[in-house]
Amino acid sequence: MTKSLSGIRIAAVAALAGALSVAAPWTPSATAQSAPSPAGPDGRLADAVQERDFQTARELLAGGIDVNVPQGDGATAIAWAAHWDEHDLAAALLAAGADAGAPNDLGVTPLMLAADNGNLPMVELLLDAGADPNAARPSGDTALMFAARAGSAGVVERLTAAGGRVNAATASGHTALMWAASEAHAGVVQALIDEGAALLDARTVSTPYVPRRRRPRRGVVLLREGEAANPAEFPRDNEGDPPRTSGGFTPLLYAVLAGDTTTVRVLLDNGADPNDASPDGVSAVMLALNKRHEDVALLLIDRGADPNYDRRDEVLDSFAHLADGQDPLAIEPPDDAGDFAGYTALHLAAATRQHRALRALLAAGADPDARMDRPKRFTDAFEVGVFTAPGAGRLTQIGSTPFMVAAKTADAEAMRILAAAGANPFATTDDGTTALILAAGLGKRAAQDITYYQWDQHKAIAAARYALELGLDINAANEWGATALHAAAYHAADDLIRFLVENGADLNATDWEEQTPLRLARGHMICCTTYVEHPHIADLFLELGADPNAGKRVTFGLLGYHADEREDGQPAAQEDPR
Repeated sequence: MTKSLSGIRIAAVAALAGALSVAAPWTPSATAQSAPSPAGPDGRLADAVQERDFQTARELLAGGIDVNVPQGDGATAIAWAAHWDEHDLAAALLAAGADAGAPNDLGVTPLMLAADNGNLPMVELLLDAGADPNAARPSGDTALMFAARAGSAGVVERLTAAGGRVNAATASGHTALMWAASEAHAGVVQALIDEGAALLDARTVSTPYVPRRRRPRRGVVLLREGEAANPAEFPRDNEGDPPRTSGGFTPLLYAVLAGDTTTVRVLLDNGADPNDASPDGVSAVMLALNKRHEDVALLLIDRGADPNYDRRDEVLDSFAHLADGQDPLAIEPPDDAGDFAGYTALHLAAATRQHRALRALLAAGADPDARMDRPKRFTDAFEVGVFTAPGAGRLTQIGSTPFMVAAKTADAEAMRILAAAGANPFATTDDGTTALILAAGLGKRAAQDITYYQWDQHKAIAAARYALELGLDINAANEWGATALHAAAYHAADDLIRFLVENGADLNATDWEEQTPLRLARGHMICCTTYVEHPHIADLFLELGADPNAGKRVTFGLLGYHADEREDGQPAAQEDPR
């Protein structure tokens, strides 16, 4: 979901873009003396001011040229004078009859340009000449919004004193206060609040809520020898989910997104709710942690943000009329029901190695065993909630606790922090995946598949070691049969493999496809069409004592899975079906 206001900046700053790309400069005197084109109005004055040829502009003024003739995109000489901060020239143009409120084709007025520059004298000059402080572009942007984005408290105060509406909103619901908050202009935020800007009621327009239904799960099915299957067709926890709600941001959420503690503090001091959240249930603390703004998250927690905020009860209360046994996540909710995230801020802190926030949340009463029940993709290729993790095994992370999330992030320190706070290290996901299996890399995207993210096996060893110290079973398997050693095999993590085997990992354990870690090393799929082999890891497994005849040989061709009849266990040549 996109919450930034930066996209609006393009139209705001470059409103005169068409006019800015004229041809090379010309000689002032020649311009002043040349006759206007018989084909249309005389636009030499606006052209001269655009080119900053102010001598020619004054000569044209002295000759009585029409000061309001626009260029092709509607820009006038007074607009260019405001853009270039040419106060004296602007005064001369106004004295000659220039229209102080003339908009260009994009609806941008000279007053907006002056406000965007933060030029208080120019703003006063234009207001005194009759410019309307509430004139708006078709999108709804006003001069006050330009000033708020530019960070000019003086211009903001002057515009509001002239009658500028402080709570005017664009078609998408953005207000001047949101602009100021998103640009981290704390002084402007305070000035707008002093003028009556709405803190709690202002919210950008959100898309209509569409429920994300809980999809029925298909059970584990073993392939018969030679039976074809398509990896892309394996079920996902979020299969069929429509887009989540977007929009619905408040000034506080924009300040949090910007990561500016000063602006966030100003808003909180003036009554903003630290538990503010977007319609999809992402709270201000969650947003801060998701953007790695840990100091902002700490401030919100200190100001009373609920460490267990989830909106679950609030949303599900909307379904109180349902009969017993009806699943509220499988039907259309009321229009105003909203949504809940399905995870907590503690999950996010654990996933992103923000240990100060982790400790602060726990100290504030966060539940260390809160369970995740919605699919969620965190940062750093952290895949949550998918049954099929390309190149890294099959699992569901629905039911994950923060401790398990920390394990998958291979963050032993976060695991220690959570365990010390009472987290249950033996909790499993809905399919039985343990923290140790996650620490070994099950579900982590393969480096060959996600080139910008490199999985660190040595951090994984530290996390796995701590899990073993707590008593987790090294040979535990989820309902897909995946063990920690299978996970390490997917990643060709030689040091981790040695560590696990030294601590009792079963070299010949088979997963749902009757694949041993050795067979995975000899070849497996990543994503949907890429086949990878790790011969050196296969050799390592044999060296460690793996049985080359355990499990079932499976190869992957253009037609899917099928049996491999070769004696050496290497993939058989595949016929091209073309």
